[in-house]
Amino acid sequence: MKKWLQWGMGVILWCTACNSGQKTKEMPADEWRKEAVDTLRAVMHKQQQWVKVHAAEFLVWTGHPEGVKEVYSKELELFGDQPQYRIGIRRVLAQLSSGREQKDHEMRILHAFLDTAGKDRIHAAETLGKLKISPYASHPAETRAALDDGTPALRAYANWAVAYTGDSAMANAQAYFLHNIANPEADIMLRKIAAYVLRYIGGTDEAAWNTLADEVLDMPEDADGRLNFLTTAVILAEAGDTKTEKYQRLRNELLENTTTGSKAVRIEIANALVAKGTGADLPLLQQWLRNELPVGVVADDADVQASAAYAILKICERAPVNN
Repeated sequence: MKKWLQWGMGVILWCTACNSGQKTKEMPADEWRKEAVDTLRAVMHKQQQWVKVHAAEFLVWTGHPEGVKEVYSKELELFGDQPQYRIGIRRVLAQLSSGREQKDHEMRILHAFLDTAGKDRIHAAETLGKLKISPYASHPAETRAALDDGTPALRAYANWAVAYTGDSAMANAQAYFLHNIANPEADIMLRKIAAYVLRYIGGTDEAAWNTLADEVLDMPEDADGRLNFLTTAVILAEAGDTKTEKYQRLRNELLENTTTGSKAVRIEIANALVAKGTGADLPLLQQWLRNELPVGVVADDADVQASAAYAILKICERAPVNN
């Protein structure tokens, strides 16, 4: 149960996670936000490579970019020649830049995608998708080759980037990913990426969402990728869908995995709570944020901590309407 009470200029959140036996948490919303932002900053400063990238992006996406560009300008100096990670560095900087500087980062990412012998191509294709940059208009032949490539990850991420060529291209990409997530004959890596990309581009109307939800719920519990598909179905649910028994079943089956020792599983659950979490989910996320339920080596838990912090910040953004 949860209740939001106005308290001066802030909000006090009372939340009880009955299923986990946790004690009631009572904290002003500002304290939830501060702890989450402080955790993201700590992860960004102390961790390396992709964990660091994720924390930096979470800060940017939640309106706390202070200091991020300085950190990543230094990362570019130190690691600008390191394959793959250099794409992540420029991905962060591209989101914090404008004008010629932004264009320079984007063009270097594009050139990495076009380099068929390069080590950065898959990472660059994914980054083009995340930055909503289509390579098709300027380099159609190279892009078509990527769309037909035998490497499932490159093919999938190239389809994501091409979606931003125009409205019809987006519709085609949405249909492509919906088809592949539901195709048991497709490569499992392609199916997992399809689930991941759909979280960004959407494209599921009520009928498509119901089809996706039914297919996920009918999958064997131990099927490879089922958790990824559960997460995507939860994230893509529209407001009307979230009131259905089907949605509640999806959400409950996803949250049944909260006690797992898997870092990847916890990150998937946190991803779902970024979009659909409520005040009742905050105590669980706070445990992960504080590393009170360590998955393994402490350093390996930093990505879980960052994902939990991001989910807390997004839940707090929605707090005024979650009465």
